[in-house]
Amino acid sequence: MFELKVKSKINETEPLYNQELLAPLISVDLIENAFKHADIHSPEAFIAITFGFSENTFSLNVSNKISGKSTLKKTHSGIGTQTLEQRLKIIYKDSFKLERFSEGEVYHAQLKINLHEYKAKMLAAGR
Repeated sequence: MFELKVKSKINETEPLYNQELLAPLISVDLIENAFKHADIHSPEAFIAITFGFSENTFSLNVSNKISGKSTLKKTHSGIGTQTLEQRLKIIYKDSFKLERFSEGEVYHAQLKINLHEYKAKMLAAGR
């Protein structure tokens, strides 16, 4: 049956660890899409989620086996993806990197946010 793996690789001694620099719910879209596009009833199905925080960088890696079943095509499909990218650009400007790609039957989404760079830009802007 379906396998769910959630890992965290968080260095709690990082100087920025306790600072509130990560936007609320910024990781929800990527995780939600993994569940939306995985066939959780298939025995080979899996979703792997890894949260990381080291070297002042937040990282989120989400992978899932792509469902062989076709998803419903909606007229406004992909809006969540566009909204996430817009939100990241508004908040973090160029202090983030978002990559999405497929390798065979596995879909990967990788988000990295350089919180040190983001904080430095906020301070320079007087916020």
